[in-house]
Amino acid sequence: MSTNEVIDAIRNIDESISRVKLTEITLGKDGTAKFDFVNDRAVSDEVSVKVKNYIQSKLPSRFSSVVLTFSKLVADRELVSRKIIACIEENFKSIAYSVNGDEITVFSGENGMVSYTVYADDDVCEYFVKNGVLDNISSYLEDNFCNFFYGEIKSTGKSVSNAAVLKEKVNSADYETIKCRVLHVKDPVKLWGQNLDSEAIYIADSPLASGSVSFAGKITAINQKTTKTGKPFYVVEIDDTTGKISGKIFMTKEKEKKIDKLQVGTEILTKGELELFNGSLSYLIKDVSYCVFPSDFKPEERPSKKVPDDYYVVKPEPLIELSQEFLFEEKRDIPECLKGKSFVVVDIETTGVSYLSGDKITEIGAVKIENGKITEKFTTLINPKMPISREITELTGIDDEMVADKPTFNDVLPDFFKFCYGSCIVAHNIEFDYKFIKYMAKDSGYVFTNDGIDTLALSKEILPRLKNHKLNTVCGYFNIEFLHHRAMSDAHATAKLFLELIFIKKSLPI
Repeated sequence: MSTNEVIDAIRNIDESISRVKLTEITLGKDGTAKFDFVNDRAVSDEVSVKVKNYIQSKLPSRFSSVVLTFSKLVADRELVSRKIIACIEENFKSIAYSVNGDEITVFSGENGMVSYTVYADDDVCEYFVKNGVLDNISSYLEDNFCNFFYGEIKSTGKSVSNAAVLKEKVNSADYETIKCRVLHVKDPVKLWGQNLDSEAIYIADSPLASGSVSFAGKITAINQKTTKTGKPFYVVEIDDTTGKISGKIFMTKEKEKKIDKLQVGTEILTKGELELFNGSLSYLIKDVSYCVFPSDFKPEERPSKKVPDDYYVVKPEPLIELSQEFLFEEKRDIPECLKGKSFVVVDIETTGVSYLSGDKITEIGAVKIENGKITEKFTTLINPKMPISREITELTGIDDEMVADKPTFNDVLPDFFKFCYGSCIVAHNIEFDYKFIKYMAKDSGYVFTNDGIDTLALSKEILPRLKNHKLNTVCGYFNIEFLHHRAMSDAHATAKLFLELIFIKKSLPI
């Protein structure tokens, strides 16, 4: 009976595993057979036992123990988008530069069907059609998920000519190399391979690296596996406190004699080849040394790209208060804690509440406060490259048509980073706005390390008797009027609120 026939039989055991996929089989010398599955739903203990019994009945008698693992893998928008990009980079390098995650939309339908749309210029669309790119992508996705996939390619128009591009100002930071952070271990002693120096890159920075690299850390897992041709190899997981990476070790006579010296808890320095394989990082370990990992190791912040020289897409504008209320307002002395300091008060509108689920930013509004006075505004709609739901449009007033010709977040990010540089970030429920922005910027090379102040927490401290501390409630207390759920209006209102709260508190919460 073939493996495919066994999988078909397993899928018929229960409806909950009708799309289950087998990802790996590990056969142990002790008679243990380990089967790793992925499924789009949780698998009950009862179903797991049925699968285990069925597999046991089909295995040769020398395998006395069967171990199953079921991992739930849902084809969410962000994950599918990343896999599409990985497939293009792996198989169609000539157009890899022309497609990014912001230009892909993904929708989950019924009966496990997932549809996706890639947006690109006319030249790339023509390439997709001529080279069967969509069929290749769909096949790739079906190898990685428990779903069926249908893809479309849609044109965004003609590509910009080189002459037009040359007329645009160039942001030098766009061409800046993002450097991997480096740590140093002590006393490396060769176990096999070449002698290694004491330097290794952070495992957290592995997505930025490729080719010949070194990683160091403590072994957290080591497992023997078998290739399709029956040859044994080992998978060693290393942890350097910034992250974990698994490396493969293929056997030679030298390694066979020494592999048992690698145990969980052993501190090692490794060198090997890192590459993208099937959409994931693959690390092939060639050289191994014992080492002493620094006990006082504290990861450094990842360095950011430099601040852009100028604004390129969105330029700040002066913000002048002209309402009547300020004409007759008694002039107040600016608290000392605001003097000589700069704050950027920010608010965003999004397609939903979870960046981890693939939601995107549709609008950024920001207001700068310098020496206790509101001075500038930064505002733009953003094309999320995905449909905006009716519910979000009803809430914010932002629809697909409004953002169709607007810049993407990556287009706007360098300008926003420049606007925020040297300032403390302020927001009402900063956990949402600031984290969303930092997550969206994580692969860009722009790293936000600004301090943050939450006016939500500040209002709870200063005005504990309010019935709630929603932005409209607290602003109502201070008679601050605004159009709720539009980023610029919310940011401006939050800036006024921040100043009112600090005028009362007379100090900053940081």
